[in-house]
Amino acid sequence: MNLKFLGGAREIGASCILLNIDNKNLMLDCGIRQGGNKDILPDFRTVQECGGLDAIIISHAHMDHIGALPIISKEYPDIKIYMNNMTKDLVRVLLADSLKIMNSREGEIPLYAETDVENMLNRVFTINYQVNFEILDGIKLTFYPAGHIAGASCIYVTAKEGSFFYSGDFSIFPQKSIDGAKIPKLRPDTAVFESTYGDKLHSNRDLEEDRLINIVKKCINENGKMLIPAFALGRSQEVLLILKRAINNGKLKKVNIYVDGMIKEINRTYIFNPLYLKGVLGKKILRGIEPFYDDNIKAVLNNKERESILESKECSIIVSSSGMLTGGPSQSYAEKVASMENGYIVITGYQDEESPGRKLLDLLEAEKDDRVLDLNGKSIPVKCKVDRIGLSAHGDKGEIKSLINLLSPKNIFLVHGEETVIESLAGEISRETLSRVYAPKVAENIEIFINNPRKQIKKQLEFVLNKKTAVTKENLSELWKFVNENYGERLFTIEELLQIWKGNSELKDKEIHNLQKTIFSSIYFENDLRRFFMFKTRSKSEVEEALKPKALKLNEVLDYVSKYFKNYNYKKAGYKPEEKKVILNFDFPRALDSSINEVISNFESETCLQIEIKEQTNNNAAENLLRRLLKNAQIKKISFLINEYKVLVNIKGKSSSFTKEKEEFFKTAGLELIIKGEDDGEQSLNNNQIFESINSNAMEQNEAINYIDNCFKEQEFKPYKKSIKGKNYFELSFISPNIGKKYEEMLKIVAEDIGWNIGISNSVNQNEIVNLASRLCSENDIMLKKNPSFNPGSLKVVLKVENVDTKILEDIKKEFDYKTGCSLEW
Repeated sequence: MNLKFLGGAREIGASCILLNIDNKNLMLDCGIRQGGNKDILPDFRTVQECGGLDAIIISHAHMDHIGALPIISKEYPDIKIYMNNMTKDLVRVLLADSLKIMNSREGEIPLYAETDVENMLNRVFTINYQVNFEILDGIKLTFYPAGHIAGASCIYVTAKEGSFFYSGDFSIFPQKSIDGAKIPKLRPDTAVFESTYGDKLHSNRDLEEDRLINIVKKCINENGKMLIPAFALGRSQEVLLILKRAINNGKLKKVNIYVDGMIKEINRTYIFNPLYLKGVLGKKILRGIEPFYDDNIKAVLNNKERESILESKECSIIVSSSGMLTGGPSQSYAEKVASMENGYIVITGYQDEESPGRKLLDLLEAEKDDRVLDLNGKSIPVKCKVDRIGLSAHGDKGEIKSLINLLSPKNIFLVHGEETVIESLAGEISRETLSRVYAPKVAENIEIFINNPRKQIKKQLEFVLNKKTAVTKENLSELWKFVNENYGERLFTIEELLQIWKGNSELKDKEIHNLQKTIFSSIYFENDLRRFFMFKTRSKSEVEEALKPKALKLNEVLDYVSKYFKNYNYKKAGYKPEEKKVILNFDFPRALDSSINEVISNFESETCLQIEIKEQTNNNAAENLLRRLLKNAQIKKISFLINEYKVLVNIKGKSSSFTKEKEEFFKTAGLELIIKGEDDGEQSLNNNQIFESINSNAMEQNEAINYIDNCFKEQEFKPYKKSIKGKNYFELSFISPNIGKKYEEMLKIVAEDIGWNIGISNSVNQNEIVNLASRLCSENDIMLKKNPSFNPGSLKVVLKVENVDTKILEDIKKEFDYKTGCSLEW
């Protein structure tokens, strides 16, 4: 076994190792150096001198591990590149961004072209965690979760010559978006470990998160601007989840949080790969819940928005790449925020020695008047507050030693750290172990002689079904029953479950993807919450319980409502668990697109909940729409007739057709618009039906009113109000217009007798209606949870009752409907 360190030894950057095992050349990572005046590429000449490559294996998607991939892949186009799905998607985003930056720099020649990136990605072969895969004859590769960032992998290679472990970048402790490293007790002969923080012990992460929240609180209290420069991949998502949770838990006031730079693309990539995230976060995404953005956290779309954020007098928290202030929008934000007295810049990650971020931290020791930062060729006076929060995604000295102790390799190599750090850590480990400890330099070539390779623990699948058909929703229960009976609660990857189903047949990518999709939506298997890519069977009792219909919690119901109806702009959603009903409020329910009916059907089918759409139009929203549409007209009065779904607008001067405005109003609000000019006479929409009189000898007003009163003296229902609406015109208001209609024939005769036109008002006596409902319930010992609610649009009164006695309620309804002309429900 031979190791050549092409980059990343006694330095951070250009991580690249050439491993020769069983006479095959494997390249582990292929990064670049970022910042400074050093050659950014690894030592590729050595690769040529050693006869080229047989495979490339990538640990994770940070640029110091992947930045030179298109170059080496172009040189060796026939070899495969191995990584997992998440890493592949992230590599695409990061290399596209890198190419964009290179093309934008004047006088710089890009290291590769867009076609080189695409061709390289076409050579990628993806392998999921904990799948033992033969990549070359007799050489097997397995990825294990490394923590650090989404998709990060520790690499394990086994061959005849021996076994080899490469940690990549790792972190044992969990973060908000991902779990920590999950590595079994492997038996490597040789192992390479990162040593970024090999001389430090990290502070408690919870305390550091609280420190961040407290700094944000201070910024809010000072109405300041805060910039959090953060690595687009990993750190940014952690910061957003910390702040989002703090706001939701009431630890922080609501504040505008803006997301800028490549972070936006990375956030999208996370959403497409929930398997590689922490269990709780992954499950939210699978349920269609947005993990990063909400009403407080928004993406910045362009330069105009950036300028607006900085010029605004409101407090703003800006999370932007790059994390070291070496590029991206964070540089331009830093130029402005640095010079603000109420500004804050909070550093959250590793800063290269020559980066602006490191220089900014060095200014903490300087006198206030001497604090000047060189940024983009400008000297910026630093008046803002500068702080550092420890949210590292690299293992500290304790974590590195713990992993070494777990694996106990015979040969230990320390890389990916500053020279003094690696020398110090190597000395400590040498004193604590009998293994051979190496602190190699770049370009160093080390031969390892392994006389007796350590025996590897093999994971066997003793019981298989040997099925020829595909796994489907319909037959998944058969796989569940077989695994449950033969393996109990043992954890399996998707690939292993498919192997149990098929036996020794070759697994295809499409089959793996389909089984993953099927299992995620099933009740028969569940994820391990700490390793979201691992699955176990649910017990028989759990499956039986899952098959029973269950009441959803309020937050789950609201999540489903958002998932199904967010495109219809509902204003409010209410939930009545006892009725298994969700009530949706819209500004303009009559204008809803008919496609909502299918969505309602799908919602009801999945949740077993009924959807009710409130029929009432939002009059304020309708008036705002009218004033916008009729902005050139002088509006005198707006009248709404809820029952007839009409709106009358009285304007000064003559009315014109307003055809376009009426069409737009009907399309948006679902209401008919009637426009009357001054010259047409001011009209009201309160008259549903007018009984005209042809008697020219009209009674005097008071005489006419007395005549009407006498006519209703012996009647069961009487008008509670009589209004004069115009010349020789009375309008009678009953408890509801439906009661007034009982007297239509009588009113025709009265109108002729008094010589006045008579109309029935469409208004309702809401107080009397509600009071009657309450009184009838009280008289019949029906206890109400709250006062009755009345919908004037549908003339419905709804009761919330403590004790449901159907017979008594039916009797109450009969009396109520008769006396009011309205309907009663409960």
